[in-house]
Amino acid sequence: MPLVSSLIPPLDNVKDQFWSLWLRILDNNKNIESTLLRHKKTAIPLAVVLGSLYVVYRKLILPPPQLRHLPRAGFFKYVGSLFSCRPFEETFKEITGPLAAKTDHGIYAAFGPSGWTAYITRPESAKKFLLKTDLFPKRTMPKYKKDSMAGRFIMGPNVIFLPHGPQWKNQRGILNPAFHRSMPIHLFGELAQKLFVQLDKSGDSFSIDTFDVMTRWTLDAIGIAGFDFNFNAITEKDNEWVTRYEEINNASAQPLFVLFAFLDSPYLRFLFPKRAKAHHELDLFLAKLQQIITHKRGVLTNSNGKTNTNKATNEKDLLTLMLEAAEAEGGKLTDDEIMANLCGFFTAGHDTTACALSNAMYNLAIHPEVQKKAREDAIRVLGDEPVDVLPTAEQLKEMTYIQMFIKENLRRNIFAQNIISRSTPEDTELDGCVIPKGTVLTMDMMGLHRNPKIWTNPDEFDPERFAPGGEAENIAKNNGMAWMPFSNGPRMCIGVNFSLNEQRVFISMLLRKYELSLPDDSPHKEYIITSGIELLKPVDLRVNLKRRY
Repeated sequence: MPLVSSLIPPLDNVKDQFWSLWLRILDNNKNIESTLLRHKKTAIPLAVVLGSLYVVYRKLILPPPQLRHLPRAGFFKYVGSLFSCRPFEETFKEITGPLAAKTDHGIYAAFGPSGWTAYITRPESAKKFLLKTDLFPKRTMPKYKKDSMAGRFIMGPNVIFLPHGPQWKNQRGILNPAFHRSMPIHLFGELAQKLFVQLDKSGDSFSIDTFDVMTRWTLDAIGIAGFDFNFNAITEKDNEWVTRYEEINNASAQPLFVLFAFLDSPYLRFLFPKRAKAHHELDLFLAKLQQIITHKRGVLTNSNGKTNTNKATNEKDLLTLMLEAAEAEGGKLTDDEIMANLCGFFTAGHDTTACALSNAMYNLAIHPEVQKKAREDAIRVLGDEPVDVLPTAEQLKEMTYIQMFIKENLRRNIFAQNIISRSTPEDTELDGCVIPKGTVLTMDMMGLHRNPKIWTNPDEFDPERFAPGGEAENIAKNNGMAWMPFSNGPRMCIGVNFSLNEQRVFISMLLRKYELSLPDDSPHKEYIITSGIELLKPVDLRVNLKRRY
């Protein structure tokens, strides 16, 4: 046991203890050659273990040379915090926030899903980082990630992960028209109404697990709007396809495989039987998508380039609009590209919106004065008759306070810790900080949205920040990019308007239908307790709903 414990020292003195251990071994074996011959059965495995530990130390525990000039989080302290499912709010307050405050540039280093990474927390640096795609291009996905669950599911050749180049430009040119045409406002309203019917079966007053309910609602929304497939998650919580998708989704977010994706390779998968089963479920899911793609292509071919003629253009599913746009633009998308983009849009537009809406319900519940103003905004536009009213796109634009509320909700309670990482092909600088060639960088979203040097009282929830002429507008004019839940620049999330309209529809209808409050015994009274590394999901966040009609 003493040997085992000495092999797992604290990070601060790991190097000294490693060499101390090695010297003790040498001191205890004056005649190394004869000792190895006598004890080769134990010496060789020991050498392999020590060699492996040294590789782990150099590749994982020790930051690369180009990051050693930055304040950095201790490997074991930071990774341990992520693995413990500790609320990221606490990790930010105790580890990453203080690191960002150490320097004027606010850049710090920590070990994340892309290995050792530099994290940006200042809006001036964010602006340069996101707009200068030649200086900070998207990274090519490492080979070992391609066979991982996340690699197979969402990291294919799509507009999210492709580096800048002809393939990305071709896809963006085809997908932009498709996304601009796709805005199924009526679908969102119908699904909200369908959900309310299910909720009302619980009585006039009841409590819900917000993330569970929002996950099922957004799953139906993204399935129908994305590729015309109804998961029936609202009415059939545990059906085959809902269960399958949840298993895939949960497996993709497991901390061990997010941080150490090489463990998810086909060669090591036998060590993790549950992982192999999740990959099998993913095979079935992707096969279903391919079946849908093949069917849609056939329909398009047989109808001379037009499908779903009985539906308004903005209510057509995204897959149909993608195929139509490719035809109209004279471009081409392979089945692999279509599959990759559907999976990327599906993932980016499902859990993220479910998190945002869960956080919104929480903030409405704990800020009754905000809830009152937001309800008055919805009633002013939609009226107060005791019936569900499905808003139109024009009516959504009139709900100015709800729009302010949504923006503040996305600022105060982030749903993603960071954006997809980029790298530096040459030496550069950010806000006076030298960024050497080969550095991996990303945005610390909480560090940016809660930056006390930029935002007044950043921990407070105040929708008035986003009023015309308010704090947010002034910051945007003078301080670069300080609010970016959907990133920014040419690589900005292509589905931003889709998600925002989805939130506007649901929140306005919810406020007319229910009054919200937090249960007396809620563990979330100070802040939302979350789990996850990249996507911050609320844990058992319950909210009371009381029917207004």
